[in-house]
Amino acid sequence: MINSFLDFIQIIESGPPARTNKFSIAWQIVRTNAKDQKDPDKKIQYVLNFLRQNPSRENYDRVLNWVKMTGVAYKDDIRKKFEDATAKLISTKDEYQGADNDNDLSKTSTAELTKVYKDLKKRKYGFQFKSVPKDHVEFMKALEDELAKRS
Repeated sequence: MINSFLDFIQIIESGPPARTNKFSIAWQIVRTNAKDQKDPDKKIQYVLNFLRQNPSRENYDRVLNWVKMTGVAYKDDIRKKFEDATAKLISTKDEYQGADNDNDLSKTSTAELTKVYKDLKKRKYGFQFKSVPKDHVEFMKALEDELAKRS
């Protein structure tokens, strides 16, 4: 369990391993759909359900990072819900050993690709990085190419 805000910050700063690419189409769909949820409990439950259904180490890293970073945007009791979800995820880390999701954009609906594309196009990285990460650029290009094939 997280005992203080400083403990929470230390967990956030530790971040997921560098090996996990967050630009999985399955994860990006879940992430953008979670933004539509207004109730924080439903947001958390939505991403945790994705992880239960897709128990890979990569998805664990993606979900853990999302829960930690999304929680920072809230205060008091709501932030505590994210902190508790973070602690529970950390305590169950070894349960997530399945294969990562297929990242074949051709199997994804045009509506979902478009929603993810529009969301990522608005993303700003200035607070984290000096330039847009290479993985983001490559994923956006892949989305653009797939959407162009369908036009």
